[in-house]
Amino acid sequence: MAQAEKTVQITVKLPKKKYEALKKYAATKHLSMADIVRAFIQKGMSVDAYTEEIDFITTIIRQEITIAINGLSNRLAGLASKDLIMSAASYYSTIAIIADLIDVNRYTTFREIEKKARQLAVEYMKMKLTDVEKLFLSGDGFEQDAERLRGGDADVGSDL
Repeated sequence: MAQAEKTVQITVKLPKKKYEALKKYAATKHLSMADIVRAFIQKGMSVDAYTEEIDFITTIIRQEITIAINGLSNRLAGLASKDLIMSAASYYSTIAIIADLIDVNRYTTFREIEKKARQLAVEYMKMKLTDVEKLFLSGDGFEQDAERLRGGDADVGSDL
């Protein structure tokens, strides 16, 4: 035969209005005031446990979101870098084509222009942002790079 759980008696003092409200509530539910108080205590303890579980679950969700965002951020940074290299290569290729149209005796093939443009694009990507700004604002560095694209300089490697 199952043994009843041991209980302990406590005394709780309530303001008169709360006592009357509790008494009325117990009567409408056809339960004793002790049963109602026990149910309220159980419910309150369940809410506290639920709140602790929510905090734990929220922490896990935040960690998972952070991991996912960091992965996406790294992917986007990689894609942006590739896009910048292609953009710089296009920029230099365009300049080279324009230069080639002006002086048709400088290039033998478009492939030569494109190889030199890629080399300059990689160099460009390795530069600090402040150096890039100086390059495009000064014009001197740009003119040197344009001359390299025109075929005047042999320092662009053939490894690309």
